[in-house]
Amino acid sequence: MWGKRDGLPGPYPVVCHLIDTAAIAGALWDVWTAGLGVLRADVLGERVAAHMRSLVCFWAGLHDIGKVSPSFQVLVGDLYQKLVTEASEYEQDEAISGLRHNEVTQWVLVEIFRALGYPAADSARRDVGHQIAQLLGGHHGRFCAAMRRPELRAPRSRPGVGRGVWEEQCRAHAAVLRELTGAREVLRERLPVPVAVVVLGIVIVADWLASQESFIVARMPGEGWEASPEELRAHWERAVADAPQVVRDAGLGRGLLEDRTFRELFGFDEPNPLQASVMKELPELVNGPGLVLCTAPPGDGKTEAALYAAGVLARACGANGLGFCLPTMATTDAMHKRVSRFARRALREDAALTKVHSMAWLSSDAAGDAAAGAAGGDAVITDAEASTEAAQWLHAGRRGLLAPLTTFTIDQGLTGVLPVKYNVLRLMAMAGKVVVIDEAHSYDAWMHALLLRWLEWLGALRAPVILLSATLTGAAARSLVEAYLRGAGHTVPQELRPCYPGWLFADAVTGTVHPPREVTSERERAVAFEMVPVRRGKDPSRPGHRLAVIKDLLAQVVNGDRGCVLVCCTTVPEAQDTYRYLADWFRRVAEEGGRPPELRLLHSRYRARDRAAITEACERDFGKEGGRPRTVLVATQIVEQSLDLDFDLLITDLAPMALLLQRSGRCQRHRDGRIDLHRERRPDWAGAAPRVIVLNPVDDQGEFAVPEEWGGVYDESLLHRTSRLLHARGAEPVQIPGDVQALVDAVYAEDFTSVVALDEANARRIVRADGERLGGEAAQRQTADLVMICSPRDGKLRDLRNLSEAQAKVSSAWLTTRLGADSERLVCVYEQSPGVWTLDETGRIPVPGMEGRSRVTRDQARLIAEYMIPVPGRYCGEEAELLEPPPSWDKNAVLRDWKLLPMRRASDGGWYGRLRPGQVTYQANVGLQMLYP
Repeated sequence: MWGKRDGLPGPYPVVCHLIDTAAIAGALWDVWTAGLGVLRADVLGERVAAHMRSLVCFWAGLHDIGKVSPSFQVLVGDLYQKLVTEASEYEQDEAISGLRHNEVTQWVLVEIFRALGYPAADSARRDVGHQIAQLLGGHHGRFCAAMRRPELRAPRSRPGVGRGVWEEQCRAHAAVLRELTGAREVLRERLPVPVAVVVLGIVIVADWLASQESFIVARMPGEGWEASPEELRAHWERAVADAPQVVRDAGLGRGLLEDRTFRELFGFDEPNPLQASVMKELPELVNGPGLVLCTAPPGDGKTEAALYAAGVLARACGANGLGFCLPTMATTDAMHKRVSRFARRALREDAALTKVHSMAWLSSDAAGDAAAGAAGGDAVITDAEASTEAAQWLHAGRRGLLAPLTTFTIDQGLTGVLPVKYNVLRLMAMAGKVVVIDEAHSYDAWMHALLLRWLEWLGALRAPVILLSATLTGAAARSLVEAYLRGAGHTVPQELRPCYPGWLFADAVTGTVHPPREVTSERERAVAFEMVPVRRGKDPSRPGHRLAVIKDLLAQVVNGDRGCVLVCCTTVPEAQDTYRYLADWFRRVAEEGGRPPELRLLHSRYRARDRAAITEACERDFGKEGGRPRTVLVATQIVEQSLDLDFDLLITDLAPMALLLQRSGRCQRHRDGRIDLHRERRPDWAGAAPRVIVLNPVDDQGEFAVPEEWGGVYDESLLHRTSRLLHARGAEPVQIPGDVQALVDAVYAEDFTSVVALDEANARRIVRADGERLGGEAAQRQTADLVMICSPRDGKLRDLRNLSEAQAKVSSAWLTTRLGADSERLVCVYEQSPGVWTLDETGRIPVPGMEGRSRVTRDQARLIAEYMIPVPGRYCGEEAELLEPPPSWDKNAVLRDWKLLPMRRASDGGWYGRLRPGQVTYQANVGLQMLYP
């Protein structure tokens, strides 16, 4: 019977594919199992652990046994007719087009496992064989419904499953696999759900690797081949011999971290107090998986401390590699370079390092790799939907999350606890790694709830975890530690109190939370936060207008001969407006004989290639070794995390306290009480301490008012509380790190209105805004409870279907890691003449794939990705004038979802397109901008 057909020179027997998958599962087991703590004897029991490899190979081989059914064989009519014509015992069953082969797998395996002696029960929740059958039925990314009692008793009663000789053939295929894999042991008890998740992940990856076109074509049986015991044994032996190389070629090995000195790892001799404390004390505490929570100010070396700690944990757990998780595309891009340098110094031998972004936050190189990988690579021969998934996992981004070393956005991890397709594969991909979660403070109530559930699963999977934060409330810190230990099967003492700056270790083996280690900061400093009220309106010449205030504040750099200033804006349009206003002012200064500073703009709405160039130039000029040219950089909040930038002055729109403290790390970053790396280059007006000007938004009456154009970027309650708290401090500088924890906690304090002196009107406004914030957060948490998958120890998971379904019927819009996230990828294409489109305005770069139906090549896909612009999804609504993607783009797993915006030349020589808000244009220095009336 056939198992694979499309794209092949002929039909590939299902028995051959089952054997191939079993063999590759064994190779994956050999590579991965040493780092998968959840598969060790203390979890599985000695007896099961001793036989687990052969069982996993056997089960992996059985994943497609549902293809031994009339409902599947009839899908290729000529082969089915030949089968039933030449072998009369194959009576034609009615064709059931809606019955999927993975469903048949689940149904037929129940009786096969019972016949082998797996303990049976009259309930699927207790039946041992049903658990493995349902697990294997989920190899296409979603689990099928649990079988009811009558179905457990008579699974062959379902039309399309097949009776008689079909049943005999299923038993024969299972017998062959059991003999070849040596799976003589019978599973006596149901697997713990985290173990089941890992086993299914191995099965899915083995199936994909065994389904690659090149792998199958090399093994196509010749004319006259028969499934004799000798031929099947030979096929098995060849597959076993080739499987390790298949796994190596896929880049799915291990990333083992050596024990090296601090200098060998990072290139400098003296660790700071935080790093020294981790180096000295953590190894004495670790005897297996656990969680390290590290809190310290920006620039205090948390990344190096985390990477060193990752090596300690990896060696103690035998971990397969490292996963470094960050909140955004920009922070992931920046961290990827640092992890790459670390990996070159720390790895025992070569291992694949990948960068994986969520679909909404793609960087230039990640987009290029993903699109190119989807364009090229080895085709996967299975059903069309699974082929797309396999291409994205195995080829996009050169192996994605499955690689032993990876940097990725938080979305990639959190999606594992949402009931979406292949969520179990995301969980399994982290199970054998040390997982570092940076900027743990950066998430709203929705994402925090998902993060807690993800930490529960990581604890249950025995994955070591490191949490990093610069500004984390005490309550949030406790909740993170508690979630991880809860997943590991422990409770947390109520007296858990993290320290700042410092670190603690929670032992997943014993449940012990070791006393926090408080450390001193090398970057102790006093930062002056100056509150300046600003108004908005159409006339920037009005006194107190935001742009006029910024102009006054920049006079010292415009009139001086040194200095670089960062102006941080809340939204992209506001940053563009600020840039245009300053550019016009600088132009007039130049016309009058002056020498204005350089002006730059950085935000998210650039072509990928343009944004990368601007970011690289900023890191080069304003980093630790930068030349610090006289410059004003206007940017959005994308500069506040993971970019090592140092400016003499920071002018920023108001933001919640935690973000302002984070943002202040970009002001005189390389200066502390003793040393200033850029002392000779700083202007006199920079002062003796970092200075942050906070533009406090007010209305015409001078009362606090959140600008309408900010929308829901920040919560009004947190903004108003931050504003009042900074006002209450007056001229008193903020001591970093000494005041940080108290300030962050104070903004969220329940008794805020009694702690900070407020008049009655402002108190009422804050109470009202608090009610809206707290109500919204509660609603987000409650909805998250309904949407995300169960806790790993929840009894509901005795039915694995609950890993694929939300706990309540909810809109698909809720199945997202960023509630309300709204993003699309846009490519502007320029019409040089009717039907002739280019990626650039000059007409030199034709749009690949616009003509013809051939596939977009790897290099073409990477070129297109360089011109991709992230935009809000609402921009691409019905009013937007977009082109239909060409058929060649539709064949690419990444490009198929991108939008094409036609740009046409106007009489003024400019190029314009139309999105939902209105007319738009693109300029390399400004990015994509709206042209308002």
